[in-house]
Amino acid sequence: MMGQPEGADKADWREWARRARESIDFPGISTAVVDTLAAWPGLRAARTVLTYFPLVDEVNLAPLLELDLGVEFLTTRTPDRDGTLTIHELGGPLEVHRFGFLQPHASAPERAPDDIDLILLPGLAFDLWGVRLGRGAGYYDELLSRVGRRAVRVGVIPAGLVVDRLPRDDHDQKVSFLGTEEGVIAVAGGA
Repeated sequence: MMGQPEGADKADWREWARRARESIDFPGISTAVVDTLAAWPGLRAARTVLTYFPLVDEVNLAPLLELDLGVEFLTTRTPDRDGTLTIHELGGPLEVHRFGFLQPHASAPERAPDDIDLILLPGLAFDLWGVRLGRGAGYYDELLSRVGRRAVRVGVIPAGLVVDRLPRDDHDQKVSFLGTEEGVIAVAGGA
């Protein structure tokens, strides 16, 4: 993996992560991450799991939905412009968001944030302290502030994009675990 920026701000880290992602075999890593998560007891302990449909440069968890894990999967719907993520049941029609990822159609039944037991979150990078580097819109930080601490938060990321420390703002929400192709690990200090 290319050298990481020293003492950099979020914009520098985002640029680093975008360049680093160009050399990652996302289909291969996605298969390994799905296997890792499916074997993790923390996933099977949940009743409801919030997942995501990936962009082309994110870990694809869609095969997880096909496994008999005894959990109900939910996902988010992203507004076209300003607004907040909403949580929806899966199983109905999907549509393509303007950014290119799948999401439930607006008619999909909506669920409350407190229905979620475990959240699988994408990110550009994560650090060993649970800090997530997102794409900058703040959608997931806002959602996590509504979900609260009850739900277990798992950052889903290739191991090569886990770093020692990322910059963190006061509003940034942390995760408790990182799910990579190498396993699921607890972060230092918890979320």
